[in-house]
Amino acid sequence: WHFCGHCAFSSSIICADGTHSHRRRKQRARHRQRLDNMGMWLATAKFVAQTAGVLLAETYACQKTAEFIPDFHDHIWGGSAISSAIPKGYGAVILVNVIGASLALVTLSFKVSAARKEYKVDLPAMYATGKDKKSVTFNCIQRGHQQALETFPTILVSSLIGGIRYPLSVWLFGCGYIKARQEWAKGYASGDPKNRYSNMWAKHIWTTLVGLLVAAIAVAVELLVK
Repeated sequence: WHFCGHCAFSSSIICADGTHSHRRRKQRARHRQRLDNMGMWLATAKFVAQTAGVLLAETYACQKTAEFIPDFHDHIWGGSAISSAIPKGYGAVILVNVIGASLALVTLSFKVSAARKEYKVDLPAMYATGKDKKSVTFNCIQRGHQQALETFPTILVSSLIGGIRYPLSVWLFGCGYIKARQEWAKGYASGDPKNRYSNMWAKHIWTTLVGLLVAAIAVAVELLVK
């Protein structure tokens, strides 16, 4: 080790053999960050492609059932008694994506309330301040509920928009979202944040979120271009 003038000028005092190893560490950190960002975008692109495929499948099914099974078609995509522009299947979207998903979040809030009593974390404190196992476990349970609240407005609005055109797909995404959300929170409640994706369903909190967003975007584009 020896003194390096360049490093001293850059607010670092020494470096190994004048090779500026701290700069290489920064470069490696930036490289890892770029790889992480690339992985995130690739995963998002995969989700978009998968969910777009589901929407295309529904469009195809709508066309074919109208031709060969008109009664079945009308039961899902036919105009409702409220408005011919709102499909009958939209009722299922309201039941699952709005009411069902809301109740799912309420059940998570009950678990937080029970955890407050068990781990003695009183309101209005949202999280425990300690680093002991009980505090960490409570915070994991709380985070399982809080994270759901953070994304729920997007789930709700996207469902109400996308369901107008894709009631079947949006309903399926809603069912998947409820199951995935429960499993994600259950894994988180173990006290180890790494376990939040331990169940195969848990990752689909993002698949369903992206799917609903894609459905809403598709409706917006259709309104603009047709």
